[in-house]
Amino acid sequence: MQRVGSSFSTGQQELGENRVTSRCPSVALSEGYPVAILPVRLLKNDLAVVPSNSRVHANFQMKLDAQGFAPEELMVRVDGQNLTVTGQRQEVSNDGVRGGYRIEQTMHRQMLLPPNLDLAAMTCNLTPSGHLWVLGQKRSLPPPEAQGHGPRFKSRASKHSN
Repeated sequence: MQRVGSSFSTGQQELGENRVTSRCPSVALSEGYPVAILPVRLLKNDLAVVPSNSRVHANFQMKLDAQGFAPEELMVRVDGQNLTVTGQRQEVSNDGVRGGYRIEQTMHRQMLLPPNLDLAAMTCNLTPSGHLWVLGQKRSLPPPEAQGHGPRFKSRASKHSN
């Protein structure tokens, strides 16, 4: 059995596309690139994905079935508020006695991300059981005083002359 691999290129851009492939997507997104490819990290166990109190640590969670795919065969792409996950792999076996086979597997998922998500803080983790987790946090809002919408209090200082 031989894994042929994926058809994703790591350094070439499609015509008219401004894409950044980086181990640090926060740099690409903060510098204003419209498209960034998020790295997929392979975890050692399934429990390492989500902390025990996941509501505090990740405000956005998406779990996809990516069983059979290796991290290098998956591409997680953020384009504005659009998230696209694609995967492609091939496996070939040529056994002279029992025959041979060829398996091709593809996946494509697309979704709209919440508007207040901090795209630069998103992470992608692939578990040994084949689940791809995409995690993100909401952007922290500035304090109400900085927005100009907070309550305004007038100080009532008494003036005493001594």
